[in-house]
Amino acid sequence: MTRTKLGLLGLCTVVFGAMAISAIGAQAATYKWLILNSSKTTATELKAPLTAKLESTHLTLEGEVAGLNIAITCTALTLNNMNLELNGKLTDGGKIVLTGCKVYKKAPLGEEYKCTVKTSGAATGTVETNELKGELELVGSVLLTKIEPKAGLTGNFATLRFEGAECVLPELNQLHGVLYLKDSNPTVHELEHLVTEDVASTALYIGGHSTTQLNVTDFLGNALISLTGAHSGLHWAAQDTP
Repeated sequence: MTRTKLGLLGLCTVVFGAMAISAIGAQAATYKWLILNSSKTTATELKAPLTAKLESTHLTLEGEVAGLNIAITCTALTLNNMNLELNGKLTDGGKIVLTGCKVYKKAPLGEEYKCTVKTSGAATGTVETNELKGELELVGSVLLTKIEPKAGLTGNFATLRFEGAECVLPELNQLHGVLYLKDSNPTVHELEHLVTEDVASTALYIGGHSTTQLNVTDFLGNALISLTGAHSGLHWAAQDTP
């Protein structure tokens, strides 16, 4: 074998060896939800139901519909069948429900459109997502929670309905894309975790996937997430568990 071929073989060996080491390292860094027991002595990975409340006065979704700026502002947030699951996931099929929603031309609480907002089958002022899925994801050096439609890219978060005799907005509008949430202290065991949208990673769209992306201030506001049911009052966090 020539020296050139030996050199190439050695280079390939180094490259593939480095790739293998990187792959092992990536597999080892697996984040999971861990819940402390009442005495805070043992952390276990359990399925546990979540509850949420707004920490801010409102939660606002800003975007554009038919060339018009909109700000859907809601006053309350609840979670439906949203649980911490094994391996750093959230329940497949969980939903987010926003109530007290109104449609403004800009945030915060600017001039109102003569429109009501809701999702199909919901009461006026209620926006309930379709079935969602979620999981912990390390984006660069930041640990985030990724939330997207259960159906993936072929699905959508919700179909927003704007109604009213004098409403100038299109009646049906699909909300597509992926939402990333940032925890103020994701790896610190706390009763409540303060979460906001991570604007750098989130990519939400009203209409088709090729239409105007929502503004970088997609969601204005934040929420406090805690455990409920049998796990109420327990501290929880995301932890790197090799």
